[in-house]
Amino acid sequence: MNAVFLDTSAWLASVDPRQAQHADAQEERLALVASGDRLVTTHLVVAELHAMVTRDRGPRAGLQLLDEIDADPRYTVLAVDLGLHEAAVDHWLRVFRDQPFSLCDAVSFEVMRREHIARAFTLDQHFAVAGYEVLPAPRRRAAPRR
Repeated sequence: MNAVFLDTSAWLASVDPRQAQHADAQEERLALVASGDRLVTTHLVVAELHAMVTRDRGPRAGLQLLDEIDADPRYTVLAVDLGLHEAAVDHWLRVFRDQPFSLCDAVSFEVMRREHIARAFTLDQHFAVAGYEVLPAPRRRAAPRR
């Protein structure tokens, strides 16, 4: 079974119509859900997403989001323990010290490395810098007509 890592940026865009890339992100998320691919994320990502939804739409919406994630067997939410945290710092933040990766990004990359996940549902190009395929793929702008 294929797996895709879910990151906060695209997940938020897919559920919030006010986000600039909402249509593309929503279409991609629905396609991923329909594909049967294993959808993997971490508690850090879920915490970020919950905080953003709660801030923008209120505590009921934040709780509803958590309930939907917990109730849907297509989502695998991995806990972040001290070993995962330390590996993320060592393998990603220290190695890519010239990159502005967040700790949440580094943990995500380490989960992807450990779980052999090549694709990330994200709008964050740091995943591409780390060597992962980004979904939805950035749209190329058409060259202006002359």
